[in-house]
Amino acid sequence: MISRRTCLALGLAAGLSACFGSGPEATVKGFYAAVAAGDTDKAIGFLALQSVSANEMIMVKGKVQMMVAAGKTQIDANGGLQDVQIVSQQEQGEAALRVQLQVTFKNGKTDTDNMNLVKEKDGWKIRL
Repeated sequence: MISRRTCLALGLAAGLSACFGSGPEATVKGFYAAVAAGDTDKAIGFLALQSVSANEMIMVKGKVQMMVAAGKTQIDANGGLQDVQIVSQQEQGEAALRVQLQVTFKNGKTDTDNMNLVKEKDGWKIRL
């Protein structure tokens, strides 16, 4: 017989894996959460940058920092981020997707966005 503690641990593990999974929706939600927090380094972790050289990375970091600042400003102006959902996705080959998102802000406003994602060895990443 499984103890209550074991059931609780399994349920918690399943719940956490659903929240922090490596699927496309987890990638998109994680990226938007990083932008809402103004965390450039965390946002960069959701981007497909395997082919970027060390010299190019300096320029990429600067551009992402500006993008995160602008995104955070928009999110803050709308009362914060409430939810991000993928409303449609199209396969673009075996390991690539084009997704349409609906972003819901805490003031009730919504916005749509499109992103290209690519599956890398460590999960789905956003292609710039």
